[in-house]
Amino acid sequence: MPPECQQLLRSLEQATARLADLHPQDVGEVQHALAERSRAIDAMAGWIAAEGQASRRPSPELAGHLDRDLEIGAEILVRLALDREATRLDLAKLGRERQILRSLSNTGTRKPTTIDQQG
Repeated sequence: MPPECQQLLRSLEQATARLADLHPQDVGEVQHALAERSRAIDAMAGWIAAEGQASRRPSPELAGHLDRDLEIGAEILVRLALDREATRLDLAKLGRERQILRSLSNTGTRKPTTIDQQG
């Protein structure tokens, strides 16, 4: 592989590895890592397109590296989707619990609107 391709591939692999190592609750870091990986993918796609226009075909070795990165990226996507769904369920549960607490606190503090014979 040409040195430029190796550098682009290394950047893509590093961005993917960084994304895989992040905790999903570090939202800012995950967004930054996703943007970094997107830039690396765009750079690699641009290089491949330029090679195609120059009638040079990328090596099978590059295809193997890209296949592995694609698999890792798909695994990361599944993990992020599962984490997002778990967060959504947690938020829905908290909303229900908050509503119950609000209902319980409102019913116990109401004062009668009329005066009875003993009060």
